[in-house]
Amino acid sequence: MAKKLKQLILQVEKFLSDNDAQSGGQENAGQALDRLLSYTERWLLYFQHERLIHLIVTVLFALAALIVFGIFVVVQSLYILVLEALILVLLVPYIFHYFNLENGVQRLYGLVDELVKRKEK
Repeated sequence: MAKKLKQLILQVEKFLSDNDAQSGGQENAGQALDRLLSYTERWLLYFQHERLIHLIVTVLFALAALIVFGIFVVVQSLYILVLEALILVLLVPYIFHYFNLENGVQRLYGLVDELVKRKEK
């Protein structure tokens, strides 16, 4: 999903930069703009859903890490420490993935705004 998000951002940025350099063909550019805007808005819904799911998973893993750490402080068992390490091994990539997903969706919001402004002109 992150790969698709990056591809879509590059596609919209390329369209906007090509559209700036292009002076003629307003009718075709308008139709292409409508298609790209519709396509981008549809995918934006998917990315928002993906972002919500990853937020929920990341928060649950963070809570699990805190709970297991609290249990380790009380019990002080090596097995609990191993469990904590395994949770942290999973939590760190989730945090990075969510961070990239969040930033990509925020970037896509700006690009959709730019496409809407172009459409209104």
